[in-house]
Amino acid sequence: MKKTVLSLLCIVGVACAVYFNLDASSEITEVQVQSQRDTNIDKDSARETFDYFLAGLGEEDLMTLQANFLRFNQEQAESYQLDEDLFKRFIEYRASLADLESGAFQSLDLNVLQQLDDQLLALQLRYFSIAEQQTLFANENAMRQLALTQLRLKEQFKDKETYQQAWQQELDQLSPDLQQGYRNASLLTELHDTQALDDQDRYLQQQALVGTAAADRLEQLRLDRKAFQHKLDNYLAQRADIAADLTLDADAQLIAIDELRRQTFSENQQRRVRALESMENLPKS
Repeated sequence: MKKTVLSLLCIVGVACAVYFNLDASSEITEVQVQSQRDTNIDKDSARETFDYFLAGLGEEDLMTLQANFLRFNQEQAESYQLDEDLFKRFIEYRASLADLESGAFQSLDLNVLQQLDDQLLALQLRYFSIAEQQTLFANENAMRQLALTQLRLKEQFKDKETYQQAWQQELDQLSPDLQQGYRNASLLTELHDTQALDDQDRYLQQQALVGTAAADRLEQLRLDRKAFQHKLDNYLAQRADIAADLTLDADAQLIAIDELRRQTFSENQQRRVRALESMENLPKS
């Protein structure tokens, strides 16, 4: 439960990048994972660059992603290079969020959500200076505070019209960047909510939200993911049969699994499957 709430409170920049790069194109580079090959490397800020490279986790292991970032960073002009130690600490911070999410809460009231926010801020200062915290998390922290403010207003004003007026006043006080960030986050929430609809209603709702071209890309992405998941499910079932075959010794099982993987997936997909197997500690060759 807490993990779900924490995920909702943390406005993850990489999620925004996924949507707003739907129509991006770039040269294929060796520092990008397969799913990023039709996107531009996000260089707008250190945080967005860090998130971009770490978004490949699942297709490649963490060591590969770190090596990709280092290679990319070293190819930049010296004045544009990012702090590599900062990237390392950002990874450590991301890993430590798992410990923060390990507790269990019986209720999810405003006080609990405020406590989660306090813990996040304290964790950030464990790994970063105040200046670094501002560089990496300023918008994220501000959006989380905005969400808490919205909850306080809902508790304070029971009349809907009075609440809306008070909430609009809060939004009007935001900087243009934060106002845009709030609209982006709201849009992503609305897009996520469309997943519960049937195929036709989902497409029509997404079309109304982001336009026909982006809705078409979202639908193609959904179909691609569904097709990959179907192949993966079949592969896992067949691999389980191989692992349970007592007529094969361990080496023969690994050879058979490797052959099954090569027959089932493209070369790029094989790398993704190997990364997934590594993360799940599954048998692999």
